[in-house]
Amino acid sequence: MVKEKRVSEDWILKNFRRMVREEKSEAVIARLIANTLRKKRPNNLIQIARDIRRAQNHLGSLRAVSDTLGISSDMLRQFLSVEQLCPAVRKLVEKREIDLVNIVYYIRNFNPKAQQVIAKEVVAGRLSANDIRVLAPLQKSFPKLNIQKLISRVQKSKDIKVYVAYFLIPNVLKDTVVLKRLESIVGKSQIVSFGVKNQVATLKLTSVGYKRIKEASRKSGLSLREFVNTLLKKENFGNE
Repeated sequence: MVKEKRVSEDWILKNFRRMVREEKSEAVIARLIANTLRKKRPNNLIQIARDIRRAQNHLGSLRAVSDTLGISSDMLRQFLSVEQLCPAVRKLVEKREIDLVNIVYYIRNFNPKAQQVIAKEVVAGRLSANDIRVLAPLQKSFPKLNIQKLISRVQKSKDIKVYVAYFLIPNVLKDTVVLKRLESIVGKSQIVSFGVKNQVATLKLTSVGYKRIKEASRKSGLSLREFVNTLLKKENFGNE
């Protein structure tokens, strides 16, 4: 009888522990639902990543977690990218000074030193997720530039708006002659690029260049398209 009582107690203890684990797992799933399906998340990204790992251990795979939550495995991996951050940046995430999953996802691509520099710019409001996304391929293109110089390039480029215009060029005119005329109106430094293919010209201007050509067309009393077409009349080029 004593043996049967011991077995009964073991069975009760085993099932009690199982119930506790299931209750904890249910709580984890509930938190994950609250944190992944709402815009305002109750928890920081580190806590969410821990819950994803707990759910993964309980359910057996990340795919199972994905199916349970109705969220793609790729999205769950983005949350887990916080695990690839250096300790200093993780502290910022824990304090929720950095709290956007896509920012964390892009920062993970850099070494610890670069991560800290980027994180500082993010907290200061000088870098967005899109800026950081651009940094990674830029670093590959300019491997000799340090991260601060690369960040400066990205930040400066945001201040330059490019306006694109397409127009036909008469085949009697040379591309170089047309470009020279355009430079005389908007300024050489305000032309981002100029190219011609099959008589179709593509002109890219800075915001300053765009304002200048708009002002020139206004003074001539013509629309911008009419003004450009007038520029391209051969008789207006003289001996150029």
